[in-house]
Amino acid sequence: MPRFVMRGRPAPEPTSRLPLAWGDYRTRYVLGVALLIAGAALVSETTAVTFSLGLVGSAVHLAGWVVQPGRPLARAAVALPSLVFCWCTITGPKTMWLLALVLPCWLLVRRRPPITYWSVALPLGLGLVLASAFSHVADKGLTFWTVVVGVILGAWLAREYALRVRLVHTDRIGPTPAPGPGTP
Repeated sequence: MPRFVMRGRPAPEPTSRLPLAWGDYRTRYVLGVALLIAGAALVSETTAVTFSLGLVGSAVHLAGWVVQPGRPLARAAVALPSLVFCWCTITGPKTMWLLALVLPCWLLVRRRPPITYWSVALPLGLGLVLASAFSHVADKGLTFWTVVVGVILGAWLAREYALRVRLVHTDRIGPTPAPGPGTP
């Protein structure tokens, strides 16, 4: 039966061990996060008049996934759904909760265990509460940044959980060794 064991020191970030074709891990991580958030912010402020702002935001957001260190297939798999969730926020606070669905994309790229996906509840709950409290498009900025903070907190909680807790199997795997002389 598996059990969870707290680790004294956090484990290394799984994506930090991947070989990178260019740049260093820390720079790509920080730049990727900045591009993802900036792109989402530009897309969320898009209106019929500022459609070009949304196109620039889309390119910036996709560049954030390209820059982010991670497995190329995972980054490619989440880039388009993440962008669609960002575009869903242009109608205002009532749909800002969809921005919380970018967090599972992040968790997939960052190679978090499936149990950490519970952290999506934080930004999703924030977004739904804000959707019931605000309805005017003028409140879009406040709701966007509140949900983004919720996504960041959810990602941080998932990281802390994944790097400090590891799954340990207490059962022996493989054939049971034959008892030797002097073994009861």
